[in-house]
Formats: sequence, structure tokens, C-alpha cells
Amino acid sequence: MENWFESFLESCGYFATFFGVMMEGEVSLVTSVVGAQSGYYNFWIAMFFAWLGAWVADWFKFLVARTKGQQLLAKRPSLNKKVDKASTWYNKYPELILIFYKLFFGFTTILLVVTGLKKVSYIKFAILSAISVAIWTALLGGIAYHCSDLLLENLKWASDNILLFMAFLIIVIVLLWLVAKKPFQKECLDTIKDV
Repeated sequence: MENWFESFLESCGYFATFFGVMMEGEVSLVTSVVGAQSGYYNFWIAMFFAWLGAWVADWFKFLVARTKGQQLLAKRPSLNKKVDKASTWYNKYPELILIFYKLFFGFTTILLVVTGLKKVSYIKFAILSAISVAIWTALLGGIAYHCSDLLLENLKWASDNILLFMAFLIIVIVLLWLVAKKPFQKECLDTIKDV
């Protein structure tokens, strides 16, 4: 019975890695690496599925941008400013952007939109995207692998001190809310004055 459960966890872990990285990215990759480091499944197979999930997600974004990018920008004009900025970078360093786009956290999707709008060839995108995703997977996966013991120790501490941990989270959330509240209140008051 126990061997069946471990086998089930191992096979589901790989699919969870693939779909998790495809849908979300970094957190799923780190979680999978910690699971592999803990011995639930093979590290290299988990890294392959993480790479594959990220590559498939980026291909989807690239294809959507290539086929429907102009329509997307017409519906969401607020993206034009970001696309213009990313286009400037892309025009200066197209190959470098394609090789390292995955490391531009916060700009990955917009860089993929620009790449699709520029009608980059499928073969060029396939090769350079595979390299970019491999660099991202190796870098983030390597860091997670070497820091997983520390992460697990902190999770153990958090579970042993759950009330203290919850109090800390509540304090942080309240402080963030108070800091964010002032600009929001000012914006609301300005909106009311304009009406």
C-alpha cells in the first residue's frame, strides 16, 4: 500500500510540476524542487517538467500575441505604453531579449507580446525560447535546491509557532493596508471632488 502511494505521489508530482509551472511559474518550480530535494521524486525529471511547462506557457503567449496581438492592444490601450517600452529594448537587442526574457521578472509577458507582434519566426522563437526557459529553470531551480533546507526549517518553525506566525502575518497585512490606504483615500476624495 505504501509503495503505491509513493508511486502515485511521484507521478502526480511531475504532472503537478508541469501544470503548476505552466499556469503560475516560480512558486510551482520552487515547490517541486523542494519536493524533489525531500526525496518525493527525481530532481532532474522535475526540472524537465518545469522547463516543459514554462516553455509551453510561453509558446501559448507568443502564439496569442502573434495572431491576436493587435486586437488585444486595441481592447486594452493601457498596454501600449508598456509595449512601446519593451519594443525599444527589443529593437536594440532582439536576440539578447529572446535569450534572457524569462529573467526579466514582471516583463516576461509583455516581452512575449512584443515578440509575437514583431512576427519573429517560429524556429527562431522555439530555439531562443528553449534556451531562455532552460536558463530560468536552471537558475531558479538551482537556487531553490540549495535553499530548500532553509525553507523547510522555516516552514517547520512556522508550523511549530503557528500563532506567532499568524500574528506576524496579520500585523504585516494591517501595516500594508494602512500604507496603501492613504493614496487610495486621496484618489477616492479627488474622484468625489471631480463629480
